[in-house]
Amino acid sequence: MKILFIIPEYPPSSGGGISTFYRHMLPELSKYGHKIHVLVGSAFTSKRAGYELDGITVEFLDSILVSENLAKFACYRAIPEFQRHLAAAWTAWEQVKGGRGYDLVETTDWGMLFAPWIASAESPPTVVQLHGSIGQIDFYDPQPDSQLQGSLVRLLEVSLLSVADELQAYSQSNAQAWSQLTRRNVTYIPPALQPSLNQSSTVKSPNGLVVGRIQYWKGPTILCEALRLLGEKAPTLDWAGRDTGYKEPITSMAGYLAQTYPDIWGSKVYPLGAFSPEETIQLQAKAGFMVIPSTWDVFNYTCAEGMAQAQTVLCSQGAGAAELIANGMNGLTFAADNPQALAESLDNLLSLSTVEREQMGKAAQRTIKTKLAPAQIVQQRIEAYEKLLCRGRFPVPPDPWLFEAVSPSQPLEKPLAFLNRLPLRELSHYILERSLKKFVS
Repeated sequence: MKILFIIPEYPPSSGGGISTFYRHMLPELSKYGHKIHVLVGSAFTSKRAGYELDGITVEFLDSILVSENLAKFACYRAIPEFQRHLAAAWTAWEQVKGGRGYDLVETTDWGMLFAPWIASAESPPTVVQLHGSIGQIDFYDPQPDSQLQGSLVRLLEVSLLSVADELQAYSQSNAQAWSQLTRRNVTYIPPALQPSLNQSSTVKSPNGLVVGRIQYWKGPTILCEALRLLGEKAPTLDWAGRDTGYKEPITSMAGYLAQTYPDIWGSKVYPLGAFSPEETIQLQAKAGFMVIPSTWDVFNYTCAEGMAQAQTVLCSQGAGAAELIANGMNGLTFAADNPQALAESLDNLLSLSTVEREQMGKAAQRTIKTKLAPAQIVQQRIEAYEKLLCRGRFPVPPDPWLFEAVSPSQPLEKPLAFLNRLPLRELSHYILERSLKKFVS
């Protein structure tokens, strides 16, 4: 097969979950003789030089063309982030000539990258891989300035994905969620994970470790609350990952945590900053144990990576990767968004002997080798691709209104005309307030 992947990140552009998913899967798929072409980019990436590695051709989205295409979506000027997402999605479509010459296309739900491939009647059969959409993320971590975007995007996502050729998810919980939303079958195939080199001889740190963005739905507030509940028994943890924005007037999640939990953040939880995937693997190997406190997560590769390194892992049941854990056997789980449950599970973990932790870690390692073996997982994906090729495009096309809502149109003569509908007094007050805030900052 000749397969085209339209994805927002791929090494070396990012170390996020989507990048990790394809970094483990595509080289293995290439080994089977399939021709793999990857176009990397989204609304917020810049163009980079393409390359070829492991039999995979990688090129990057032209960010200049994305900016030029913004005018074609001027009707969404009131929500500029969404406007840019659609401009990027259709720029990707244009850059690869609508997938002409490919047997199959796979794209992601994040960034509306799937929109052109579902909307166009001319595209090859397309798989939408459900990694965590804009609408989902907004639902679990709403921002005060994106409520209009969140509601609109969720409506468009559900409507479009309901007529996608094929939907796939790599956690059972996310497959079930989208199956309920779209009333469609969602194919569940676990992710592939190529185990890193054995780090068992590494000297362990006394600290626990969390790996992930410092972001609300990654659970930092739940962790801080749990450590408060434990009091003097609370362990010390390192947090590896970049900071993100949070609700106004606080500008960052780490800033909010330092202000709200001054006795915990920086004292019991130490933010280390972001690291490369290679450096992160070393941190995971050295950690005394690992905690995944997410209130929600499509999967969470750091859980699986920790298990692969025979770590003792404590994972929230809100993360899809918790499905890999038999509680008390190959790791520990706790009820999501529940500081008391996390505190009790941490206390349980700390009470384990060294031998018990080692046994749990070895069982976790066996689980990953058995359930996420790349050769086995890629074979399942190939079978799913072949079934889609035999089946062809989804028989029900998107309705004309839906097609129009996500497709390019002629630039508007007055793209800011929507401001005429806002009361002048409110608009003037907001402009003044925003100008003063920018001046002060």
